[in-house]
Amino acid sequence: MYLGLFPLADTLQAAISITIADVAIDPSGGSPTYRIYQGDSLIASGVGTLSQMDTGSITGATNASPIEITSSAHGLQTGNVVTVTNVGGNTAANGTFSITRTGANTFTLTGTTGSGAYTSGGNWHVTGLYLLSFDVLSASGFEIGKTYQVRIDFVNSSNEYCKMAYFAVT
Repeated sequence: MYLGLFPLADTLQAAISITIADVAIDPSGGSPTYRIYQGDSLIASGVGTLSQMDTGSITGATNASPIEITSSAHGLQTGNVVTVTNVGGNTAANGTFSITRTGANTFTLTGTTGSGAYTSGGNWHVTGLYLLSFDVLSASGFEIGKTYQVRIDFVNSSNEYCKMAYFAVT
């Protein structure tokens, strides 16, 4: 995966999709990690962040079929896959689901049936979508005109996976 060209002394910010066999997943063995190489030399490890992208708070989950989630200005589209966590009361809303956008502040979770009245909390994020962000600095070993590889490691169901990406410094 090509991340692009980034000027020295700038911040690289790129969306990374974590997938297995082209299916987006959230790693089950904790958050993914990354290391940056130039050839066979380690350039940087842990100098930035790799964090979940496209997230939102939930303020309601109907006890219906399908469950309708309320989340202010969510920005999601029909067909997005989201992971929902920490919904109180209607715990059937917790999990990973394809969604149907029903409004600017609502979406339904495909194939769900409510399990009780919503009581509190909840968050969602687009499944498998992470933001890689770090400063491209000469002090960290980056040089103009060179290409770098990013190795992203993650664990799912006790299996270890690696995804590779690359970028160039201008």
